[in-house]
Amino acid sequence: MKNLLFSVIAFLITFSATAKQIDARDFGAIPNDGKDDTKALRKAAEYCRNNPGTTLYIQPGVYRLVDKEAEKLEERAYAGELGENVEEVIFTPYYPYAKGLDFSGSVDTQVLAEDVTLLCEGWMEPISIIDAKNFKLSGITIDYLRKPFSQGEVVSIGNGYFDIRFSEERTITTETPLMRMTFWMPTYNRVAPTVLYFPERELLGDNVVRFHHQIDSSLVGSTACVIHSFHFRPAVLVLDSENTVLENVTIHSQPGMGVVGFDSKDILLKNLSVKPAPGYYQSTNTDATHFAACEGVVRFEACYFQGQGDDATNVHGYYQTINHASGRNAQLQIKARTYTHAQVIDAPRIGDVLELVEKKTLKPIKNYEVRKVKTEYGSVVCEVELLEELPTDCSAYYLMNITKLPRFEFENCLVNSHLARGVLVKTRGVKINNNIFRYCTGTAIHVGAESSWHEGSHAKDVTITHNMIFGCGSGSGSQAGASGIAVVIEAPDTDRSFLHDNILIRDNMIMGEGNDCGIYVGNSLNVKVEGNRVMNCKTDIRTHSVQNMEIRPE
Repeated sequence: MKNLLFSVIAFLITFSATAKQIDARDFGAIPNDGKDDTKALRKAAEYCRNNPGTTLYIQPGVYRLVDKEAEKLEERAYAGELGENVEEVIFTPYYPYAKGLDFSGSVDTQVLAEDVTLLCEGWMEPISIIDAKNFKLSGITIDYLRKPFSQGEVVSIGNGYFDIRFSEERTITTETPLMRMTFWMPTYNRVAPTVLYFPERELLGDNVVRFHHQIDSSLVGSTACVIHSFHFRPAVLVLDSENTVLENVTIHSQPGMGVVGFDSKDILLKNLSVKPAPGYYQSTNTDATHFAACEGVVRFEACYFQGQGDDATNVHGYYQTINHASGRNAQLQIKARTYTHAQVIDAPRIGDVLELVEKKTLKPIKNYEVRKVKTEYGSVVCEVELLEELPTDCSAYYLMNITKLPRFEFENCLVNSHLARGVLVKTRGVKINNNIFRYCTGTAIHVGAESSWHEGSHAKDVTITHNMIFGCGSGSGSQAGASGIAVVIEAPDTDRSFLHDNILIRDNMIMGEGNDCGIYVGNSLNVKVEGNRVMNCKTDIRTHSVQNMEIRPE
């Protein structure tokens, strides 16, 4: 945390000496006039790219961000031209996409946009922060004129079917991609555990659609939300950047994730809100935030999350497959289900340390330092030369870049009713303190490597303290039956492996809903669980393959 604070102080000192102040109105961006503001705002972003030390002021109001290629992509998706699962086309390595405002290469830049709304028209990446240093974005709200999801009321439930009357905002056709459906229960002010994927439809007319699935009768009158894409570009991309601050930023909707940080150092999210726009119950279609292959500190302060289609955050590195190796040389490739979440290669650098990991257990075997790296733009593989020879047969191992594992801090945040987990963390040096988790369908706090997603590593030096957890872990994303906290390893063989190290779980309150346990700890050593209060779970704590563990009751 000290390094991040020193970086911010250095940024402020540098900024005060070289500051240039501009107003978006000088480039023709006028709020609330109903005109297309894209050209003017892009000129302002270009000025920031070309002039280090710039502060860009954007006056309060609504600005239209329109891109013809982005609109064409959206139209093709809704017309069914991209198939039933749009993600398989548009979320692939180096797939071309539209950038809204591009701040690539900016240095010592501030964008001050209090009470500003960017209203996007067409599926795009609204804010791109690439190869930037000391960049701050403050106050902006990102939303879409045409939401990348549809919602309607469940008007009837029968034997093997239910009917939804969708709103007039979008007409549902036989071609409309319907990828995942969730239900918001107004009586309980929460998302239901029920989730449907690619629901089978029958059009009844007047935008009433019958779905041939059985759901509980209690969902009559609930609001159904169905998304039209899984992953796509994020609302804000932070790529190959250093010392990035997002403060008072709000994301109402995005046909993908909210904030993605990739291959970047020191990211601070302060008062970030990922939540539905008024009158809606869905925010981002997938994760609210996601950070991979980063360094330094990723820190959340006083953030709010609701209605996103996946985790509030996921912080991890990648297990890289060794395609082939000879002596000290190897070809590496990430073979995760959706590649990297920035859809660009995660290539190590000279001097990085790669950890050899056994595939079946995810046990670390040996560390190797990178001596040479060869890769090409657009490629998904890279060639590395290491200082020492690899094993003769590498088919049983991954290589994990442990240099690109950030410290992680998540404090004073509220995570409120959404799909999957609140915090999913797979890094070293973790602090999760004084947060509230309410009705996540998955386990509220999940510490664990996942071999199926090629995401790791095992965690070390983790403190989980003073959190309040209510009604989590009853649906999608639940881990080992735990409502509140699960420390696990997902691998083919988890017997007698002790990977997570130095775990403290103290003074948390967990109110379950009949879950198997409040806390689950597996594949760990040097664990302290003390002062926690668990209610409405079958048992307080369960364990598996744990060594040197202390448990002290409340």
